Amino acid sequence: MFIGHFGLGLASKKINQLPSLAVMFMAVQFLDLLWPIFCLTGIETFQIEAGNTKLTPLNFSHYPYSHSLLMAIFWGTVFGAFYYFFTKNRSGSVLLGLLVISHWLLDLFVHRPDLPITPFSEFKVGLGLWNFPVIEILIEFGLFFSGTLLYYNTVKPKRKISFWLLIGLFVLIHLLNLLGPPPPSVNAVAWAGNLTWLFVLWAWWIEKK
Repeated sequence: MFIGHFGLGLASKKINQLPSLAVMFMAVQFLDLLWPIFCLTGIETFQIEAGNTKLTPLNFSHYPYSHSLLMAIFWGTVFGAFYYFFTKNRSGSVLLGLLVISHWLLDLFVHRPDLPITPFSEFKVGLGLWNFPVIEILIEFGLFFSGTLLYYNTVKPKRKISFWLLIGLFVLIHLLNLLGPPPPSVNAVAWAGNLTWLFVLWAWWIEKK
């Protein structure tokens, strides 16, 4: 799941417009913002295995601190509390906390059984839609484009060109992920994961007054 997470962030502006799109993007991708850092520091690990699933060659062998259900709830609580501390926006903080947790829930549908429930157990879950490419692609693109239209009709961004360029970049990257060859190395994937911050900054620019 890649653009699906961002689609949910875009759609959430329909629920509450006070958190910026940049903060929404941070929330829906917070687990994946932590994951490359944890991998680069050796706290978590993964391998590149062609055929691991039909849509991704990544074997997420050990990532309990970024992607277990218990830690997703923990990170969501921390994220929401941090936002509330600075803004006193209770509804926004609750929404952001839920968006952090939503990352794990969306991953649950697409991952094979590699998502831990807690860091203290080997029990893992995943419904494996990555092994059913047509269904997964239709659902993810549907979620992304639905969120895009909801955001555009709700916010009506003034920087329309920047907005549609961002949407186009999301689609291009996702297609490259689906159709391109396996990544060259584990480190390349981890460093590329940090480029998610580019989307956060881009979203900030779109809404900057």
